[in-house]
Amino acid sequence: MGNTPPKDIFGLEATTSSRSCVEGLNAYYEAVLAYRPFPAWSSASEEALKEDPKCPMARVLSADCAFCQGDGAKSKELLEQLVHEDSEKWSWRERKYVEAWRLWVLMSDPVGCYNILAEVVQRHPSDLFAVKRGHIMGLILGDGQKMLDIVEIAAEKSGKAVPPPKYLHGMWAFGLEQQGRYQDAERIAKEGLAFESSLGPDAWLDHGMAHALYFQGEGRLADAEEFLKQRCSNWSKEALHPFLYTHCWWHLALLHCERGNFDDCLAIFDERLWPEGSTGLEQGKDPQVQLNALNLLWRLELRQVAVLPRWRRVLEGCKGLSLPKDGEKGALQHSDLLLDILLIRGLCIDAKQDSQPLELFLTAAKAHAEEMAKGAAGADGRADAYGSLARLVAEIFRPDVQDTSENLDRRAKARDDVWALRPHWGCLGGSVEQRGILLEAVKGPVVCGEPKS
Repeated sequence: MGNTPPKDIFGLEATTSSRSCVEGLNAYYEAVLAYRPFPAWSSASEEALKEDPKCPMARVLSADCAFCQGDGAKSKELLEQLVHEDSEKWSWRERKYVEAWRLWVLMSDPVGCYNILAEVVQRHPSDLFAVKRGHIMGLILGDGQKMLDIVEIAAEKSGKAVPPPKYLHGMWAFGLEQQGRYQDAERIAKEGLAFESSLGPDAWLDHGMAHALYFQGEGRLADAEEFLKQRCSNWSKEALHPFLYTHCWWHLALLHCERGNFDDCLAIFDERLWPEGSTGLEQGKDPQVQLNALNLLWRLELRQVAVLPRWRRVLEGCKGLSLPKDGEKGALQHSDLLLDILLIRGLCIDAKQDSQPLELFLTAAKAHAEEMAKGAAGADGRADAYGSLARLVAEIFRPDVQDTSENLDRRAKARDDVWALRPHWGCLGGSVEQRGILLEAVKGPVVCGEPKS
């Protein structure tokens, strides 16, 4: 009895004799699923690894933590060291985890990682951490079918439990929405919210409902706004990761933007997405926070709202992370392809006065696309589509080219070319709603995912 490996919160064994190590693993699962700030991730993974440095799950989760914070070198080191260790005593699940994270981190292969995680969930549907990471692989690939498939495996096996596993319904609703099943997504979100009194709040579930209501058309915009206003008191800046904190507020700001309530939209930008001063700069150290801010500015600019100082403030805050600084490549430059497109749009703002920052970033994006094309990350035309979209967005928006008839024709052709690439927009990752900026670039202001009539 004393030799039985301890089990984690999913009821699955971990190869360790340390219950403190397993407690660290559990804390890490919870921190990720609940979208806690990175310090909560770090403390949990460090505790697990300290308690048992040879535990494969502790190593993988520590690698996951490092990689998600942009420390690729540390993540690779943790995974490479595992290869040389004796794996005979590891469980099947642990060997699959090592394989999946090696594909993601060492080989830049989100498809391969997803396929392994789907195997894990098929055998262990209670493993919501594997579901979550599979969900993220689908998001990276812009593949809604993958996002839905992996969560439905878990939902089929454990979604009927009362109460259901916490965090399941948020992922489930979002997967349904990404496949265009908006009413089903709303139903599942409501089903999850009904268990809030026993399970506690889940901001990702709020996020799933926001998506589901938005795409049901203008008749549901007021419902979406009312829902988010009711839920926003649960979004704690201290308890939530900066990405999800700003992203939930981005959803509410987007509703204000599309309904023409620009003062309310700008208030959210200034108070929640990118406050002035050190608060905004500290918060903006996460690329996804930058993405939320730039995404909203793109839409406001298109609607003739004066946001030039905000563009400049955000772009300055991006330097050193997603943009070059002092001639050196940003630490997380090109870590998010959709963010690259947004940065290119932002760099167009001042290109008439100085086009060098835009030209340098376009050169870097072209080189990144060429590098992607050499490996799994650029498969199925993903690298080519990314490279083309980066170039075309610059052609559409750069103001340093005179409006001659020839150049106007070139811009019109660029819009046509972006539209022709629509089946490949998912190469940039992110959600359909986030990628609405490309629809706006081609068709003008968008409401509820469709060009404004």
